[in-house]
Amino acid sequence: MNTLVSRMIRAVKLDSSLFEELINDPSTQGQSVWVVAIFAMATGYGMFSRAGVTAVNSCLVTTFFGWYFWAFTLYFVSTYLFRNTVTKTDRKTIMRVVAFASAPGVFRLLGVIPQTSSILFIFTSAWIVAASVIGIKKAFKMPSTGMAVLLCVGTWLLAFIVQSLLLLLVFSVFGIS
Repeated sequence: MNTLVSRMIRAVKLDSSLFEELINDPSTQGQSVWVVAIFAMATGYGMFSRAGVTAVNSCLVTTFFGWYFWAFTLYFVSTYLFRNTVTKTDRKTIMRVVAFASAPGVFRLLGVIPQTSSILFIFTSAWIVAASVIGIKKAFKMPSTGMAVLLCVGTWLLAFIVQSLLLLLVFSVFGIS
């Protein structure tokens, strides 16, 4: 557990050596799932605690879906549309990078403080995208930071829209307002 927490702290600090470590160590896949679980719980409780337990649980499920969707989209776009021939990064590596890039999302738990959830969401989202830029640039050995920014921001926006629509659908099914 100590390693997980220290890696999450390094991700929050945007430590590029962490992402190099994640890329080269497939055994961190289990830890990446825990990072997403912690991020999902912090988001659920921070953003939707006043809406009830169904909203929090719905957020947990959609956050895991959002993580997978964003990682898959990053992998697909990088591999098939950019045709990066410098490296052969696999899908699981991208999932680890995106998971640990989500570590700054633990601050969304502070959304339980009234009137803070929206600003926390914006701030932590930017932080998460910044962390993903560092990780994706390392994973695909991209020569240009601008390309990594474009890739991460574009795919994050797509994943955000899909996850938001899914969350709205789940909320409407369960009658959460």
